[in-house]
Amino acid sequence: MGFIRGEYGALPVEKESRVGKRHWLILLGFFGCFNIYTIRICLSIAIVAMVAPPTSVDVNAFPHYNGNTSIQTSNETNQSEISADTCPEPEGFPQTGIVKANISTGKLSPQFEWDTKTQGLILGSYFYGYIFTQLAGGWLARRYGGKHPMGLGIFIAGILTLLTPVAANVHYGLLIALRVAEGLASGFCYPALNQLISRWSPAAERTRASAIVNAGNPAGMIVVLAVSGYLGDSFGWESIYYVFGGISSLWFVCWQLFVYNSPEDHPTIREAERRLISGSPSNTTTACELDTDELNEQKPPEIPWKSIFTSSAVWAMVFSHIGQNWGNYTLLAQLPTYLKNILKFNLSSNGVFSALPYLVFGVFSITSGYVSDHLRQRKLMSTTNVRKLFNTLGNAVPAVALIAMGYAGCDWVAAVALLTLATGFSGMTSSSFQVNALDLSPTFASIIFGFSNTISNLPGFISPYVVGVITAGPSGQSLFNWKIVFFISGGIRVVTLVVYAIWGSGEVATWNQGKKK
Repeated sequence: MGFIRGEYGALPVEKESRVGKRHWLILLGFFGCFNIYTIRICLSIAIVAMVAPPTSVDVNAFPHYNGNTSIQTSNETNQSEISADTCPEPEGFPQTGIVKANISTGKLSPQFEWDTKTQGLILGSYFYGYIFTQLAGGWLARRYGGKHPMGLGIFIAGILTLLTPVAANVHYGLLIALRVAEGLASGFCYPALNQLISRWSPAAERTRASAIVNAGNPAGMIVVLAVSGYLGDSFGWESIYYVFGGISSLWFVCWQLFVYNSPEDHPTIREAERRLISGSPSNTTTACELDTDELNEQKPPEIPWKSIFTSSAVWAMVFSHIGQNWGNYTLLAQLPTYLKNILKFNLSSNGVFSALPYLVFGVFSITSGYVSDHLRQRKLMSTTNVRKLFNTLGNAVPAVALIAMGYAGCDWVAAVALLTLATGFSGMTSSSFQVNALDLSPTFASIIFGFSNTISNLPGFISPYVVGVITAGPSGQSLFNWKIVFFISGGIRVVTLVVYAIWGSGEVATWNQGKKK
């Protein structure tokens, strides 16, 4: 016999030391998040190769131009090279890592003349659809289980990813429509995944289970950013979409074969593991989340919409989510463009250095999950204080790093280090607001997360558009304008972390059981 320890006390259960069915869910959930992010961000790096760079610059457009830099002409292509208020080729950097502002030839030859505002609309269009299916995903997952909303959402988004080159070649309007549809399909996934974690994870394992699953997000970023340059260079930018769209389809087959909505539904789960999960307090209190036979006999309690929408703890979670998403989506969508146009990295090295921050993110995410559960199980800190601690670290350090980015100038080593610091420490929020819905209400975790993800993903299309406006025109890609971008991102994170520090909570809400019908 063993015990589940936590702030709810100790419950005797039989120890379960083997790899269990819940671990398969965590593994496939990890790769599900991996696929969501590869689908989401492959456009961000592919667009560097898809779009022709600016070929001229008006020096007078720079209000702080000191006249010490000059506009050079490439001997190879006769195209103007932008050097006013941008960086020279970095000294000591491999020549393969330098790109000039000329039109390349071969398979990477840009095809589209989209200005930065149009690019901002394209990059943000995914989120126009994404925000509208969050609550629907939470409701469907709670009522029917999370397996199919998660699986079908990724499968449909993957098929649409395979069609991206066709849409782009027809018209950018069709590409925008396709990305909106991808967002609609993907929007069901995270609320459904939260529902599955709630049903499958004992309370003592929940934070690290969530952290490991969500580490699939940076893993997806790492792989896309690291290999897309090679794919585009070797096979053309279209291959980026074919590879990652195909991987998501293969994942769907495994998901359908091995994942079940709950331990009660799984035909081969061992009884010891079933008792370990069902003995968890936050699973025993979720009486409204029943197996199929029980659902036929009684209806779940009503969702306490008013209580959710007026909860200060829920809104603190939402605000923290907004702050992180604004900063992360700014980097996610625009980092390859910044590295290319400002620091002069080519597509291949661009991907490698874009991926580095997300490798650190993944390490911090998983590590913070284990530390968080340790602090809670040993009763060294309350759940509320644990959430606030990791939320502060996961937002304050990135805020400082983003603001410092505005002063990094052309020091590419400092720029990459600060980007890595900003993104890496963000991984700690996997142990704060990202798992907070499971603290506040295990019963309605999918609904709360769906609500939070709806509001917090508004920066998904607002942020790229704002960056597009700030950096618009041939003179827009400048150090000064990117300083503004970084200052905005850092400032928003500071404001939102303060809100969470005041009103955030890790306690189960009084309305967790809902309103009985």
